[in-house]
Amino acid sequence: GVQTCALPILLAGIATVEEPPRPQPDLDEPEPAAIEFAHLIEPLAEGVLLLDERRVVVAVNAAAARILGRPTDVMLGSSLIVALRDHDLAEIVRASTGEPTSVHVSSSDHDVVATSSAVEAGPVRTLLVLEDVTELGRARRARADLVANMSHELRTPVAAARAIAETLQAGVSEPEEAARFHDRLVEEIGRLDAMVDRLLRLSRLESGSESMAVEALRPAELLRTAVERIEPLVEARGAHVAWACEEDLPEIAGDRARVLEVLSNLLDNAAKFAPAGSAVRAWAERDASGLVRFEVRDAGPGILPGDRARVFERFYTGDRARGSGGGTGLGLAIARHIIGRLGGRIWVADRSPGTTICFTLPVVAPVDAGAEGDGTSPAAEGAAGEA
Repeated sequence: GVQTCALPILLAGIATVEEPPRPQPDLDEPEPAAIEFAHLIEPLAEGVLLLDERRVVVAVNAAAARILGRPTDVMLGSSLIVALRDHDLAEIVRASTGEPTSVHVSSSDHDVVATSSAVEAGPVRTLLVLEDVTELGRARRARADLVANMSHELRTPVAAARAIAETLQAGVSEPEEAARFHDRLVEEIGRLDAMVDRLLRLSRLESGSESMAVEALRPAELLRTAVERIEPLVEARGAHVAWACEEDLPEIAGDRARVLEVLSNLLDNAAKFAPAGSAVRAWAERDASGLVRFEVRDAGPGILPGDRARVFERFYTGDRARGSGGGTGLGLAIARHIIGRLGGRIWVADRSPGTTICFTLPVVAPVDAGAEGDGTSPAAEGAAGEA
């Protein structure tokens, strides 16, 4: 696309090929030059507003409308303050220093770097460029949070391993005590190894470099297998698992190992917060949109509404955000990326008491009636071949 920094030159170029001066048209009828400018700025990713000598908007693109949270037809032909409805932006335009200035647009909750420059191109006297840096700011904050959280999470096992190693180095007279310290050292190193492994795994999922072996899967079989895997651990914590799933639910498209990983993670996480003697419940059903929805519920303390979206962040410090991977705080973040890669969605349901985490997966698309063969989808054939 055209770089915004070249806009004043381009605008001037268009202005030089205008027809000879003619009577001033009505405000409701845009000048031909303004129409040309509108076509020029529309494809730009940055928001652009062009104002005349009275600071009336003569052209505005869709990006500016999105950033400002104002329809283009409302801003076009309006005065500066009516179009922007933002005092800080209006002051930047009045100054028109050509210097980029950071400002928060409260009406649309966007962080913006605004640059206002004085130009002379036909009817245009002011060029206002808005660069949306909201996502960039979020990414910077996320990186800072990740570094801080990693430092916090790594500090405990590193400190413990160091203390144990120093104790062994100093000498432990009793063989049984020495063996116990050795076991604890191996355990702490294992925690560090698991954390690093999960970080690498999450990085591969986020970058899309981890492949998915998508096949047709039966929801009931997935639930049964996940429960069998995790049931002894749940019972060891004083709870029990209750699950239900109709056998005739349609097959879903997914990677078997990774869907089982998500289900096992949710069941294990639920067991950590389920009161002794209570049930961890799991089930699957067809939802209103035609997808298959899995749900895992516990009777624990629940998650505050403000935390429900954040529990899927890496290392989120809320207690319920802790995944099952040895307390790494990465389990739900990995689950979110797995389900997203498979075309589904995962969320915390607005229910109480306790916590219910749901995720959906798409149903295997049926083969057209006119297709050759016995009507079995390729994915289902692959699944049957492995059975």
